[in-house]
Amino acid sequence: MILEAKDLNYYYQDGEQRRYILKDTSISFEKGKFYTILGQSGSGKTTLLSLLSALDSPHSGEVLFNGDDIKKIGYEKYRRNNVGIIFQSYNLIPTFTAVENVLVPMSITENEIPEDTKTVAYNLLDYIGIVKNKADRLVNRLSGGEQQRVAIARALATNVELILADEPTGNLDEEMEQEIIEIFKKLAHEHGKCVIVVTHSNEIALQSDQAFRLRKGVLTSYE
Repeated sequence: MILEAKDLNYYYQDGEQRRYILKDTSISFEKGKFYTILGQSGSGKTTLLSLLSALDSPHSGEVLFNGDDIKKIGYEKYRRNNVGIIFQSYNLIPTFTAVENVLVPMSITENEIPEDTKTVAYNLLDYIGIVKNKADRLVNRLSGGEQQRVAIARALATNVELILADEPTGNLDEEMEQEIIEIFKKLAHEHGKCVIVVTHSNEIALQSDQAFRLRKGVLTSYE
Protein backbone atom coordinates (compact mmCIF):
# COMPACT_ATOMS: atom_id res chain seq x y z
CA MET A 1 0.00 0.00 0.00
CA ILE A 2 1.31 3.42 -0.89
CA LEU A 3 -1.26 5.35 1.16
CA GLU A 4 -3.32 4.29 4.14
CA ALA A 5 -5.69 6.06 6.51
CA LYS A 6 -6.31 4.48 9.90
CA ASP A 7 -9.24 5.35 12.15
CA LEU A 8 -9.51 8.98 11.08
CA ASN A 9 -11.82 11.19 13.10
CA TYR A 10 -12.61 14.76 12.20
CA TYR A 11 -15.31 16.85 13.81
CA TYR A 12 -16.56 20.32 14.65
CA GLN A 13 -17.32 21.24 18.21
CA ASP A 14 -20.85 22.61 18.62
CA GLY A 15 -21.12 23.66 22.23
CA GLU A 16 -20.75 20.45 24.21
CA GLN A 17 -21.54 18.25 21.21
CA ARG A 18 -19.25 17.05 18.44
CA ARG A 19 -20.44 17.03 14.85
CA TYR A 20 -18.44 14.30 13.12
CA ILE A 21 -17.45 14.81 9.49
CA LEU A 22 -15.42 11.59 9.49
CA LYS A 23 -15.79 8.86 12.10
CA ASP A 24 -13.28 6.00 12.48
CA THR A 25 -12.56 6.13 8.74
CA SER A 26 -10.00 3.67 7.38
CA ILE A 27 -9.02 3.17 3.74
CA SER A 28 -5.96 2.07 1.75
CA PHE A 29 -4.68 2.71 -1.77
CA GLU A 30 -2.20 1.04 -4.14
CA LYS A 31 -0.01 2.38 -6.93
CA GLY A 32 -1.23 1.85 -10.48
CA LYS A 33 -4.91 2.25 -9.63
CA PHE A 34 -7.53 4.90 -10.24
CA TYR A 35 -9.82 5.37 -7.22
CA THR A 36 -12.94 7.42 -6.68
CA ILE A 37 -14.59 8.50 -3.45
CA LEU A 38 -18.22 9.28 -4.11
CA GLY A 39 -20.42 11.48 -1.96
CA GLN A 40 -22.87 14.34 -1.95
CA SER A 41 -22.00 17.83 -0.74
CA GLY A 42 -21.34 17.74 2.98
CA SER A 43 -20.58 14.02 3.02
CA GLY A 44 -16.99 14.56 4.15
CA LYS A 45 -15.23 13.60 0.93
CA THR A 46 -13.33 16.90 0.55
CA THR A 47 -12.33 16.71 4.22
CA LEU A 48 -10.98 13.19 3.65
CA LEU A 49 -8.97 14.38 0.65
CA SER A 50 -7.60 17.27 2.70
CA LEU A 51 -6.39 14.82 5.36
CA LEU A 52 -4.84 12.48 2.78
CA SER A 53 -3.02 15.41 1.18
CA ALA A 54 -1.96 16.98 4.52
CA LEU A 55 -3.85 20.18 3.87
CA ASP A 56 -5.51 19.54 7.23
CA SER A 57 -4.91 17.21 10.17
CA PRO A 58 -7.32 14.77 11.86
CA HIS A 59 -8.41 15.02 15.47
CA SER A 60 -7.33 11.41 15.84
CA GLY A 61 -6.07 8.61 13.63
CA GLU A 62 -3.18 8.63 11.19
CA VAL A 63 -2.30 8.76 7.51
CA LEU A 64 0.59 6.57 6.38
CA PHE A 65 2.64 7.08 3.20
CA ASN A 66 4.71 4.00 2.34
CA GLY A 67 4.20 2.93 5.94
CA ASP A 68 5.39 6.19 7.52
CA ASP A 69 3.11 8.57 9.42
CA ILE A 70 2.90 11.77 7.36
CA LYS A 71 2.97 13.77 10.58
CA LYS A 72 6.47 12.40 11.22
CA ILE A 73 7.49 13.02 7.61
CA GLY A 74 6.26 16.60 8.04
CA TYR A 75 3.12 17.84 6.34
CA GLU A 76 4.86 20.44 4.19
CA LYS A 77 7.62 18.06 3.14
CA TYR A 78 5.08 15.34 2.35
CA ARG A 79 3.02 17.69 0.16
CA ARG A 80 6.05 19.18 -1.56
CA ASN A 81 7.69 15.89 -2.50
CA ASN A 82 4.99 13.22 -2.69
CA VAL A 83 1.59 14.65 -3.60
CA GLY A 84 0.11 16.41 -6.61
CA ILE A 85 -3.17 18.13 -5.75
CA ILE A 86 -5.77 19.11 -8.37
CA PHE A 87 -8.51 21.51 -7.27
CA GLN A 88 -11.95 22.03 -8.77
CA SER A 89 -11.22 25.75 -9.09
CA TYR A 90 -7.77 24.98 -10.60
CA ASN A 91 -5.89 27.31 -8.17
CA LEU A 92 -3.58 28.50 -10.93
CA ILE A 93 -1.68 31.78 -10.75
CA PRO A 94 -3.64 34.01 -13.18
CA THR A 95 -0.74 36.36 -13.95
CA PHE A 96 1.45 33.41 -15.03
CA THR A 97 1.41 31.54 -18.31
CA ALA A 98 0.53 27.87 -18.39
CA VAL A 99 4.17 26.82 -18.55
CA GLU A 100 5.10 29.18 -15.71
CA ASN A 101 2.42 27.61 -13.53
CA VAL A 102 3.87 24.16 -14.18
CA LEU A 103 7.36 25.40 -13.31
CA VAL A 104 6.33 26.61 -9.84
CA PRO A 105 6.37 23.24 -8.00
CA MET A 106 9.66 22.33 -9.68
CA SER A 107 11.30 25.27 -7.93
CA ILE A 108 10.41 24.08 -4.42
CA THR A 109 10.55 20.28 -4.53
CA GLU A 110 13.37 18.22 -3.08
CA ASN A 111 12.80 15.56 -5.75
CA GLU A 112 15.35 15.15 -8.50
CA ILE A 113 14.36 17.32 -11.46
CA PRO A 114 16.08 17.55 -14.88
CA GLU A 115 18.10 20.74 -15.35
CA ASP A 116 16.04 21.90 -18.32
CA THR A 117 12.85 22.36 -16.35
CA LYS A 118 11.16 24.47 -18.99
CA THR A 119 11.47 21.70 -21.58
CA VAL A 120 10.01 19.26 -19.06
CA ALA A 121 7.12 21.64 -18.42
CA TYR A 122 6.38 22.04 -22.13
CA ASN A 123 6.53 18.27 -22.60
CA LEU A 124 4.12 17.68 -19.71
CA LEU A 125 1.67 20.20 -21.10
CA ASP A 126 1.91 18.67 -24.56
CA TYR A 127 1.33 15.22 -23.06
CA ILE A 128 -1.97 16.28 -21.53
CA GLY A 129 -3.09 18.23 -24.61
CA ILE A 130 -1.77 21.80 -24.28
CA VAL A 131 0.33 22.71 -27.34
CA LYS A 132 3.20 25.21 -27.09
CA ASN A 133 1.37 28.29 -28.34
CA LYS A 134 -1.24 27.76 -25.63
CA ALA A 135 1.40 26.89 -23.05
CA ASP A 136 2.78 30.39 -23.50
CA ARG A 137 -0.58 32.07 -22.86
CA LEU A 138 -1.72 33.48 -19.54
CA VAL A 139 -3.87 30.80 -17.94
CA ASN A 140 -6.87 33.13 -17.63
CA ARG A 141 -6.95 33.22 -21.45
CA LEU A 142 -7.47 29.45 -21.60
CA SER A 143 -10.79 27.60 -21.42
CA GLY A 144 -11.90 25.81 -18.26
CA GLY A 145 -10.94 22.44 -19.68
CA GLU A 146 -7.53 23.75 -20.71
CA GLN A 147 -6.95 25.25 -17.28
CA GLN A 148 -7.77 21.91 -15.69
CA ARG A 149 -5.21 20.25 -17.94
CA VAL A 150 -2.62 22.80 -16.81
CA ALA A 151 -3.51 21.96 -13.21
CA ILE A 152 -2.93 18.26 -13.97
CA ALA A 153 0.44 19.01 -15.58
CA ARG A 154 1.40 21.09 -12.54
CA ALA A 155 0.47 18.15 -10.26
CA LEU A 156 2.76 15.90 -12.32
CA ALA A 157 5.66 18.34 -12.51
CA THR A 158 7.69 16.86 -9.65
CA ASN A 159 7.08 13.22 -10.63
CA VAL A 160 5.07 12.42 -7.50
CA GLU A 161 3.42 9.05 -6.94
CA LEU A 162 0.13 10.38 -5.55
CA ILE A 163 -2.38 12.42 -7.55
CA LEU A 164 -5.33 13.67 -5.48
CA ALA A 165 -8.17 15.53 -7.19
CA ASP A 166 -11.16 17.33 -5.68
CA GLU A 167 -14.16 17.37 -8.07
CA PRO A 168 -11.77 17.94 -11.01
CA THR A 169 -14.50 17.80 -13.65
CA GLY A 170 -17.18 19.72 -11.78
CA ASN A 171 -16.86 22.78 -14.02
CA LEU A 172 -16.54 20.88 -17.31
CA ASP A 173 -18.98 19.60 -19.93
CA GLU A 174 -19.43 15.85 -20.48
CA GLU A 175 -17.01 15.58 -23.39
CA MET A 176 -14.23 17.41 -21.54
CA GLU A 177 -14.99 15.44 -18.38
CA GLN A 178 -14.39 12.18 -20.23
CA GLU A 179 -11.10 13.45 -21.65
CA ILE A 180 -9.87 14.33 -18.16
CA ILE A 181 -10.94 10.93 -16.82
CA GLU A 182 -9.02 9.22 -19.62
CA ILE A 183 -5.92 11.15 -18.54
CA PHE A 184 -6.35 9.90 -14.97
CA LYS A 185 -6.73 6.32 -16.19
CA LYS A 186 -3.57 6.62 -18.25
CA LEU A 187 -1.60 8.07 -15.34
CA ALA A 188 -2.62 5.15 -13.14
CA HIS A 189 -2.43 2.26 -15.58
CA GLU A 190 0.51 3.30 -17.79
CA HIS A 191 2.60 5.37 -15.38
CA GLY A 192 1.92 3.63 -12.09
CA LYS A 193 0.47 6.60 -10.26
CA CYS A 194 -2.03 6.29 -7.45
CA VAL A 195 -4.89 8.54 -8.55
CA ILE A 196 -7.64 9.41 -6.05
CA VAL A 197 -10.59 11.50 -7.18
CA VAL A 198 -13.43 12.71 -4.97
CA THR A 199 -16.62 13.30 -6.90
CA HIS A 200 -20.41 13.28 -6.78
CA SER A 201 -20.56 11.68 -10.24
CA ASN A 202 -21.69 8.06 -10.51
CA GLU A 203 -20.39 8.00 -14.10
CA ILE A 204 -16.85 8.73 -12.94
CA ALA A 205 -17.12 6.19 -10.12
CA LEU A 206 -18.15 3.47 -12.56
CA GLN A 207 -14.98 4.09 -14.61
CA SER A 208 -12.57 3.81 -11.69
CA ASP A 209 -10.74 0.65 -10.62
CA GLN A 210 -12.22 0.89 -7.16
CA ALA A 211 -14.88 3.21 -5.79
CA PHE A 212 -15.98 4.07 -2.28
CA ARG A 213 -19.05 5.89 -1.03
CA LEU A 214 -18.88 8.35 1.84
CA ARG A 215 -22.14 9.16 3.62
CA LYS A 216 -22.40 11.02 6.92
CA GLY A 217 -18.76 10.36 7.66
CA VAL A 218 -18.99 6.60 7.09
CA LEU A 219 -17.03 5.01 4.24
CA THR A 220 -18.31 1.94 2.40
CA SER A 221 -17.55 0.18 -0.89
CA TYR A 222 -19.48 1.61 -3.82
CA GLU A 223 -21.98 -0.75 -5.41
